[in-house]
Amino acid sequence: MKRALTILAWFLAPLPVTAATAPAAAPAQRIVSAIDPLLMANADFVRLADPQLWTDLNVTRIEFRDGRTFWRFYRIRNLRHPAGPLWFVPHDNENAAFQAAIYAVRAYGGEVVAIEEARSIAGPDSRGNGDVDYGKDVDPNRNFWDATPAYADEILAGLGHPPRLIVALHTNEPGFDASEYGCGPPPSGNTGRGEISVLFCNDVYSPRPSVSARWPFDDTDSVAIVSYPAQGSPADGFCARALAEADANIQFEHVVTSDGSLSNYALFHGLPYVNFETQERGITPEGLGDARTRLLAMIDLAMMRCAPVEGVTLQRVVRPPPHGRKRR
Repeated sequence: MKRALTILAWFLAPLPVTAATAPAAAPAQRIVSAIDPLLMANADFVRLADPQLWTDLNVTRIEFRDGRTFWRFYRIRNLRHPAGPLWFVPHDNENAAFQAAIYAVRAYGGEVVAIEEARSIAGPDSRGNGDVDYGKDVDPNRNFWDATPAYADEILAGLGHPPRLIVALHTNEPGFDASEYGCGPPPSGNTGRGEISVLFCNDVYSPRPSVSARWPFDDTDSVAIVSYPAQGSPADGFCARALAEADANIQFEHVVTSDGSLSNYALFHGLPYVNFETQERGITPEGLGDARTRLLAMIDLAMMRCAPVEGVTLQRVVRPPPHGRKRR
């Protein structure tokens, strides 16, 4: 009897905690907050403090931890037309891109995902997320990895089946002067600034400049980036033929291995994706207006030629500039 009780006690005793038997880690911290865009002190929202602009738009802020990084972003849904594209604004210092996304989600439906860095230790309106426990800051557009999918899963939540179109929007540093540097990578002192131009080329990027250079493509920094697979050709990229027929400035990105960008992630996961860029022109009304309307013109082009949205009437969200606008 004593031997039987000893054996029973041995079975009932708690097992030693090892890597194999340890309880699963608690879910990463995640906070979802309802936001009134008209009460936000954030500069992006203050510049767009028009009640009519936010009619039928629902705004939430999502905060979560992923490894060493704490993330904050806004998800802005068009409640009347939820089936439109996912408009992605990864960099908080690209202010006209945020404005273009709000105008676009009103015109074409869907939802905006905009990364917020206002509380980052890297400073307000940062390009990178410096809210990290250790190490370097993290580029929100270089964090899409299959090995660590939590970030991508949060950003792309609700993409749907079949997936909706993803439109990424950027305003970047002025492109390098090809007449000075030739066709190749920009000088080392200018890297890491989000620099892009249809004049740039290397073993990854091959440009297709607009022949007519009509607005908004009179500016070589206003460009669509279209990714295509290693074993394919530029024409295999999403919307490539239609954008070329429309005489857009296009940078074709030849993707062999992922660099962590959403364009590469979308290509490897079969997601429809297009990226529009224009030059950063500051936060004056004139500068924001110029960059915003160029982005919206490129969005119009893609929506008319590549991605009509069922149930949403195509709308012209911008008008051509006054006749006689000079090339930069």
